[in-house]
Amino acid sequence: MPARPGIGDRPGIADRPGLADRPGLPTRPGLPDNRPNLGDRPSIGDRPGVSTLPGDITRPSPGDLGDFLGMDRPLRPGGSTATPLPGRPGVGERPIVGDRPGVVERPNLGDRNRWGNNTVISQRPQWANIDRSVNVTINNRWNTAFVNPAQRGWWAPPPARIGFWAGWASGVRGRWVVSHRRNIWFTPVWWGRHPFPVGGWHFHFWRHSFPARHWWIAPTWPQATTWFTWTAPPQVWAQPVFYDYGSGGNVIFQDNSVYIGGELVATADEFAMSAMDLATVPPPESDEQAATAEWLPLGTFAVSTNEKDVEPSHVVQIAVSREGIVSGTLFNIETEQSQAVQGQVDKDTQRVAFRIGESETIVAETGLYNLTQEEAPLLIHFGAERTEQYLLVRLEYTADDDEDASEM
Repeated sequence: MPARPGIGDRPGIADRPGLADRPGLPTRPGLPDNRPNLGDRPSIGDRPGVSTLPGDITRPSPGDLGDFLGMDRPLRPGGSTATPLPGRPGVGERPIVGDRPGVVERPNLGDRNRWGNNTVISQRPQWANIDRSVNVTINNRWNTAFVNPAQRGWWAPPPARIGFWAGWASGVRGRWVVSHRRNIWFTPVWWGRHPFPVGGWHFHFWRHSFPARHWWIAPTWPQATTWFTWTAPPQVWAQPVFYDYGSGGNVIFQDNSVYIGGELVATADEFAMSAMDLATVPPPESDEQAATAEWLPLGTFAVSTNEKDVEPSHVVQIAVSREGIVSGTLFNIETEQSQAVQGQVDKDTQRVAFRIGESETIVAETGLYNLTQEEAPLLIHFGAERTEQYLLVRLEYTADDDEDASEM
């Protein structure tokens, strides 16, 4: 494997603004005083599998976390605060939905100028300009882990890890889930009140054909594996893989390298770049093509950033198409702001990676099997520089019926 350049050799790193220049967490609107302070979170050195990265890399600042969760605009690689792309029209200047062909069921057609198009989410950022041959090498090594008899069974987490994630999720369910009227989220009225720039691939064309509760359903693993139209490697899909990040898990960062199932698959940089590459999905050729996509709901989750974050401020609803494209919505329940989610399932590894809003730095990854479970570990890449571990905690639809929910 070629040597990874040192951090000091990366272009533009020296020009990046200091963490102190990023907006601090206290500036977030509507943040309850009793929420866990980020200063109480365990340091990155204490988090499993992350402290081993070289260069004394520090954990993301509150500004970084805000970037991922949509509280502030992201910082672009190279240093400056993100600004609209040159020549890119603002939301108000984009073609209105009514002028686009074939959009007979786009949400909120009665107020068409409120919905815009997120084109950034389909453009791969420069920092993730990974060569195709490197991606092939990563997947080949990844596949070796599936057939290595010395590492057989790595895809099933040990009871201690299952207990760790379940305990984390229990804290969320006990302190937060019961206190929110989540039955009003992602209903017809809710969609009408929360417009945002949607990605090219989205299940809004389909959502009108099903009640709101449909998109909260958790699929079984057999349903998920038989959903896709592709032909996938049998040795990869012969068993479900629960991707578990950090010490004690099956995805380990050590000495600037990433090991999966005990197999060295990539450098830390390459692993992050490959996640962004997977998550960056070319847009559909037309709205007609997007409208014909069929979607399987993966459910609705609370996004917890650490074990002390028992009252998360964000929820995400996601679905997957028969072609393996992931689509969804990230909603900030404190600011009432929504962002598009778009990404993809890798048929060669069961890896799922997706992007958020218009961030060119942040990419999240997990496994498809994870997304069929009650708790799903989530690895967040902040560019190629750092990572964090979050947890998706599955939520249940609670409205007595969808008619009640649609009238709220």
